[in-house]
Amino acid sequence: MTSGTQPTAAVQPAPRRSLTESYRFRQALGLWAVRIALIVITLVSLFPTMYVVLYSLKGGGNSLYSPTLIPQKLTLENYTKLLSSQFPLWVRNSLILGGVSAAVSVMLATFAGYAFSRLNFAGRRYGILILLIIQMLPTVGSLVAIFRGFQMLRLLNTLTGLILLFGFGGSALAVWLMKNFMDSIPRELDEAASIDGASNWQIFWRILFPLLQPMLVAQFIFGFIGVYNEYIVTTVFLSDTKLYPLGVGVRLFSTQFNTNWTQFCAAAVLGSLPIMLIFFLAQRFLVEGLTKGALKG
Repeated sequence: MTSGTQPTAAVQPAPRRSLTESYRFRQALGLWAVRIALIVITLVSLFPTMYVVLYSLKGGGNSLYSPTLIPQKLTLENYTKLLSSQFPLWVRNSLILGGVSAAVSVMLATFAGYAFSRLNFAGRRYGILILLIIQMLPTVGSLVAIFRGFQMLRLLNTLTGLILLFGFGGSALAVWLMKNFMDSIPRELDEAASIDGASNWQIFWRILFPLLQPMLVAQFIFGFIGVYNEYIVTTVFLSDTKLYPLGVGVRLFSTQFNTNWTQFCAAAVLGSLPIMLIFFLAQRFLVEGLTKGALKG
């Protein structure tokens, strides 16, 4: 090598660290964008609830207007007035109406779902489709006929009549979900029990029923919430304020010229507690029941 000349440096490949860091940065940026979006959606969703809670504590009037977002005077006066009214009676009526109606609907849906899933009979294939078509018809369109029937049976202005109406009338969708849930249970279990001499009732009660708990809980929750929040039908069939459920009773806070909005907000907060309690206690069964019942096994 000639003196005075510098050796040529070997060309090194470009390091991949910058590409890896760039990919990780984009991945972290996308993750934080999703987190921020979820936080914003959660805050927007919770705003109406927090607004109702704050104004249920508002003192100094029954209006929802306030110069600030948070009322200047917070008090429990609305709740004390509410508990001294017929509100506890309305909640009790709603619990009875929703709980018994949901139980009747679940019982009928369980038996009917077993029949459509496991038994062979004439009309089995199209029977459940007819039930779904009937369920699609609005209840409001048949209120006149139902009202006349209740009048003849002397069931008007009674909780018994509404329990029969909601319990028997709202089970078509429940039957379909229950049937699909039972279809996901292997028939080999039925066949093994049948070989051992079990009857259809024994197969249902000892084999299938313990496996139906997630769907039973899910159907009960949805049936309970639907009846608990009912307004139109109960308004038509009930006239005694002592029999009013919560949804119908709170309308008494409104008069021709004024509405007690702060007390209405307090009723909304307290009235939602039973549903929240039932949902949080049974949410595991709810998710499992809907996931399996919505798919045909």
